[in-house]
This record gives sequence, C-alpha cells and structure tokens, in this order.
Amino acid sequence: MEEMKFFKEIKIKALDIVIILTLLTASFSVFFLTPSEDTGAKAQLRIQGKVIRTFDLNKNQSWTYHSDDGDYNEIQVKDGAIAVIKASCPDQIDVQRGFIAKVGETIVCLPHHLVVEVVSGQQDSGVDYNG
Repeated sequence: MEEMKFFKEIKIKALDIVIILTLLTASFSVFFLTPSEDTGAKAQLRIQGKVIRTFDLNKNQSWTYHSDDGDYNEIQVKDGAIAVIKASCPDQIDVQRGFIAKVGETIVCLPHHLVVEVVSGQQDSGVDYNG
C-alpha cells in the first residue's frame, strides 16, 4: 500500500513505467544481439614481422612452412580455426597452443620467429602468398 502512495506522491503514471522499462530493455539489448566472441575469417603467418601467407579460415587446408635452416612448422586450418600441429622446435609451445579462431589470438614459435594471428575478415594486409 505504501508503494502506491509513493508513486502518487512523485506523480508517476503507468505509461511512464512502461516507457522506462522499454528504454532499459533497449539499452541492454546490445549485449544480447552482438556476438560474444569475434571470430576472424583470415589468419596471417608472419616470420620476423613479415607476412608470409594469409589463410582463409573458411577453407580446410594444411600447409608447412620450411625455413632455410631446415626447420618446419606444419599449419592446419580446420572448421574455422587454425593451429600449428607439428613443429621442429624443441619446446613445442606453438603445438601445445592448439586451435585458435578469435580475432587477436596468436600462436608464437620463438625459435622460428613465427607468429600466426587471427585477423578480421575485413582487414586486408595487401600481401597474400598462397603458393
């Protein structure tokens, strides 16, 4: 009963409550309508900062990077994610990282100066060595 008295004192009408609830719902709907994780459509392979290859994460594929020293990293794209599945480095940290798919995630192989990074599908590096 006191609650009704409170609403009468501050002169809030039923339509005011409906408008306030609608605005609150609309303001929080952004959190429900946007995807919770930003997945990329491409991944870049960089050696010492230079883009060597760009992978399309929508196409399942395997590719092996071979350095002049005989070192290698076998890279696999599968189901929209990318991973280094085999490498000749001693620590195997890049292999242990597993598959990544979110924009900004990276796989790093320090002995080979190799970085694999998931980038946005709209981002264009201008370099694409798919050979």
